[in-house]
Amino acid sequence: MHFGLSVLIAALVFAIIYFVWYPGALFGSAGGRDLFLLIACVDVVIGPLITLIIFVPGKRGLAFDLVVIALLQLAALSYGVWVLYESRPVWIVFVKDRFELVRANHILDVERAKAKPPYSELGIDGPKVVGARMPADPAEQLRIGISAAKAGQDLQTYPQYLVPYETVKRQVAAKSLPFERLLALNPGRRAQVERVRERLGRPAESIRYLPLRAGKVDLTVLVDAASGDFIEVEGLKPWAY
Repeated sequence: MHFGLSVLIAALVFAIIYFVWYPGALFGSAGGRDLFLLIACVDVVIGPLITLIIFVPGKRGLAFDLVVIALLQLAALSYGVWVLYESRPVWIVFVKDRFELVRANHILDVERAKAKPPYSELGIDGPKVVGARMPADPAEQLRIGISAAKAGQDLQTYPQYLVPYETVKRQVAAKSLPFERLLALNPGRRAQVERVRERLGRPAESIRYLPLRAGKVDLTVLVDAASGDFIEVEGLKPWAY
């Protein structure tokens, strides 16, 4: 019973992580899978395993022992989910000639206080695709440049300078790269690249791409060649290095 309940809880957590916070390629490449596996090991293995070890029918104090195990298991699960929540992707931001994955814990409260809705809120319903524009004020440009060099807080982490994706789509289309280049960048994954095109059901010349800097592993954003419309994120290598 303990194992079954733990599996059910893990499945609910998985659904939130996979379908909402880390959808698609983000699950495997942006940390969602690793953190979930850690949570699942604690929730599904350690809790029921300890119960199996200490469970003796009719044992005095058994109910107390089971309650303690459940509380410890719940505490570990809550902490793991909180870590995932704090590091969840909230925006996929187009900046200059690429996309940047921005997580909730990348945003400083002092900068978020300067933003207007909807960028003043860190959503819990999955990452949104937006753009970013450098402010016109030279002093502010310098401040952002210094923070990027010293602390890694670049333009995409300043929500007050985020803009709707529709306003940067033409730039996206202009900066995007030919889909065929992905074949050369991913020589050992040619079949996967071809499957992506076949699944989308459109000719290769109508699809282009831009890199997505996502942390440990960079990903690929596919866009419409003509309009710059965002299509999807793929776990393909977008760089020549």
